[in-house]
Amino acid sequence: MIRIVDLYLLKFFFISLLVVAVAVGLTIIVINAVEELRDFIDHDVSLAMIIEYYVYFGGWVIKSFFPMFVLLATLFSVSILARKNEILAMKASGISLYRIMTPFFLTTLLLAGGHFYYNEFLYPQANKRRLEIKNFTIERRSRRVHNQIANIYRQIQKGHFYTIANFNVKRAEGTDVRIFKTEDNRLREIITAARIEYSDHQWIAKQGVVRTFDALGESYEPFHVMILSEIQEKPADFSKRVGKPEDMGYQDLKAYIETMKRTGGPYVREAIDLDMKFSYPLSSCIVVLICIPFAASPKRGGIAVSIAVGTLISLAYFVLLRSLQSAGYNEKVPRELAVWGVNGLFLLIGLIAMLKARK
Repeated sequence: MIRIVDLYLLKFFFISLLVVAVAVGLTIIVINAVEELRDFIDHDVSLAMIIEYYVYFGGWVIKSFFPMFVLLATLFSVSILARKNEILAMKASGISLYRIMTPFFLTTLLLAGGHFYYNEFLYPQANKRRLEIKNFTIERRSRRVHNQIANIYRQIQKGHFYTIANFNVKRAEGTDVRIFKTEDNRLREIITAARIEYSDHQWIAKQGVVRTFDALGESYEPFHVMILSEIQEKPADFSKRVGKPEDMGYQDLKAYIETMKRTGGPYVREAIDLDMKFSYPLSSCIVVLICIPFAASPKRGGIAVSIAVGTLISLAYFVLLRSLQSAGYNEKVPRELAVWGVNGLFLLIGLIAMLKARK
């Protein structure tokens, strides 16, 4: 009997989840289409390209708003059952609110895992295509901006760094290269070259000079070709990324952070975004603890009330999440608080709500 009850509860939940995802998702898509309408017309974007763009845009909606869909679906399904006195009947037959909550919680835990997998392994490539359509087809931005990079600075190790004045990612070649080696805050060696190119998995400097400084003075040695084995970056590492760090997959973002650590670049924002890849999907499970005690009361139930409560909870969550995230970016709060603070607060509220609810 309990298994049948679980299936009955989950049937309402998944129907509500489907309705919410379609309704809210289509609303977001229509709003975005209205905003982009002028670009569609001005840049003569084809209908096929618009449809392709919004197929990928739908993936972004799922990635960004899935916890809100789960929250609303839980409120709708449980409040409908409460209004029909079915929750009351389950309690009268000896099924506690904790037991009623169990299938919802376990299901949302599985959905959170699926959400994480989707975000890290399916979404990044699809979103890259969406951003390419938006940047280069809808907004007609030049691809050269992403291929032509100026003023590159990278640290190889402490006291050892290089600069490239201009670099063409597509051609894998650059101009005006300078490699500096320092020791005890004194310049020991500088290599300058007119050109640099990446060929056969190695960097090659051309038409340059090696200047060495020691106690005896300065030595000067020109060269025509020199292999720069100490540079570990690939040409693609210099390109301007299409999209934001949070749009990258877990492995790509982790590799980017390791590069920044090695080369001395900033990575605080990216480190927070990396941890958010775990905390954000888990919010789907946490909001269930808040939703079920509220929606299970027949006096509080109803679609209109569920919409209002779901909107308020979602708004509070996103405002607090972005506020702490921004504070973490600026290093005003510890990284752990920026990433897990909102989830911890809502978990505490959910546990208190469950303990005070009628069982």
